Amino acid sequence: MIVGFTGKLLLGLIVGIALGYALQRGRFCVNTAFRDVVFVKDSTLLRAWAFAGLVQLIGVTALRSIGYFEAIDIPPFFLGASIVGGFVFGTGMVIAGGCASGTCYRVSEGMLGSLMAFIMFGITAVATDVGFLSPIQDALRTVRVDVNGAPATIDGALGVNTWMVAIPLVLIVGFWLLKGRKATYHSQGWTWPITGAVIGLVGIAGWITSTATGRSFGLSITGPIRAWFRFFFEGDSSYLDWGAFLLVGLFIGAYVGAKLYAERKLRVPKPDRVLHSLIGGALMGFGAQIAGGCNIGHSFTGMSVLSVASLVTTVSIVLGGWTAVTIMFAPPKWLVSLKTSVRRTLVPGRSAA
Repeated sequence: MIVGFTGKLLLGLIVGIALGYALQRGRFCVNTAFRDVVFVKDSTLLRAWAFAGLVQLIGVTALRSIGYFEAIDIPPFFLGASIVGGFVFGTGMVIAGGCASGTCYRVSEGMLGSLMAFIMFGITAVATDVGFLSPIQDALRTVRVDVNGAPATIDGALGVNTWMVAIPLVLIVGFWLLKGRKATYHSQGWTWPITGAVIGLVGIAGWITSTATGRSFGLSITGPIRAWFRFFFEGDSSYLDWGAFLLVGLFIGAYVGAKLYAERKLRVPKPDRVLHSLIGGALMGFGAQIAGGCNIGHSFTGMSVLSVASLVTTVSIVLGGWTAVTIMFAPPKWLVSLKTSVRRTLVPGRSAA
């Protein structure tokens, strides 16, 4: 039985509130997770992300095995879109200072820079989907790779049962998680095991409740953001599905978490951060729309159904993020020399400081 509009609203809000609270309390941001591994050699948030993915993978695979889902939406694999979109998104999240989900929960904490990034994300996503940037999206989605006429998955490409891929992944990643150093805290938030377990369970709940509304997919951030912006631009309420109300709930849940622990404070960014927020948000919106999803839709939800598109997009997000981190925080000597030369050329007599 598929629920009506009220059911979409309630189910989306409930899961969204749980997600927003967990994101805020766990300080869960993929940008921070990938950046910390390179910049400060800390894998705490990366472990939370990996553990959440394992929990959801096991749950979704089990539900599929017992026939709970009549059908599920697996992200189509457009080779160019996954590579380019993922890389651009990864670059943008570092410039903006937060991934899609991280940007959203920080809006509820009172960060105006994150709000700017969020707005640019939505505008650019719509422009890329149906606006003046759509020709780029169309060009990058010309090469689609299917397996036996269906969206490519790892298990489908290998011709094996889903568990034959899921179990080795659980063992390998689980060994890494258990072997790691003692869990640490981020700010006053949850440890990575709690964060990973809760977000993983929320992800499973997302699949179950979303399917009940006729939307055969789990958690997503890009689609809901695009839906709200298209609704505001076009006034078409058909865009307001389970995912749209999930996003509203996310803001509410994150706000509650921040207020309860006195972590909500209005913060106005400095001029240079304003520019970073605007540019980073625009790049994230463009990249996520091109790739068909962001760190949540692909790196979390899509990976739970072993989507090849999600795997390639995730790798591209990591590469884009690491590239941006290196350039911004630990540039190689040749790049520092190049920047110095450019400054001296543009402003003769000025020091490189």
